[in-house]
Amino acid sequence: MKYIYDGIYEWDGKSKNGKKPFCWWPGVYRIRIVNFTSNGPEILYLKSTVVICRNAGTGTSIKNCVQNFAKTISEEFNLEIEKALWVEIDKNDPSDIQVANLSPLKHALGGKTLFAAKWRPAMPNEINLIKPFLKDFHLPIIKNLKKNKI
Repeated sequence: MKYIYDGIYEWDGKSKNGKKPFCWWPGVYRIRIVNFTSNGPEILYLKSTVVICRNAGTGTSIKNCVQNFAKTISEEFNLEIEKALWVEIDKNDPSDIQVANLSPLKHALGGKTLFAAKWRPAMPNEINLIKPFLKDFHLPIIKNLKKNKI
């Protein structure tokens, strides 16, 4: 397992270079992206990557725009949306762990795949999978982490 990214992800909700933002409202999230494929070819995962997110307390929630957020993160970090487990830890209650099911829609718009999103509580096996990566996943250490600003 290796970390692809571990830090603060911030956006301002403004268009840049003629490109629309994934969300029109600013926000700041603590994000950890873990790749499981480095465990070796003998272990196959249905979801080879986990993206763990937690609202840092400012701005909008990605629950409102997870499809667009997932596309942006996937493009930036070279992930496959459907092979990633998208997880949000509640900012007020760390025991509230939600998973976004992102399902591709049959119709593409302008050659781009659209996704439907549904949030659900994390299942026990998913919690066990991500538990080792939550030990130091606290909001107070945000100051010490690298920032990615888009």
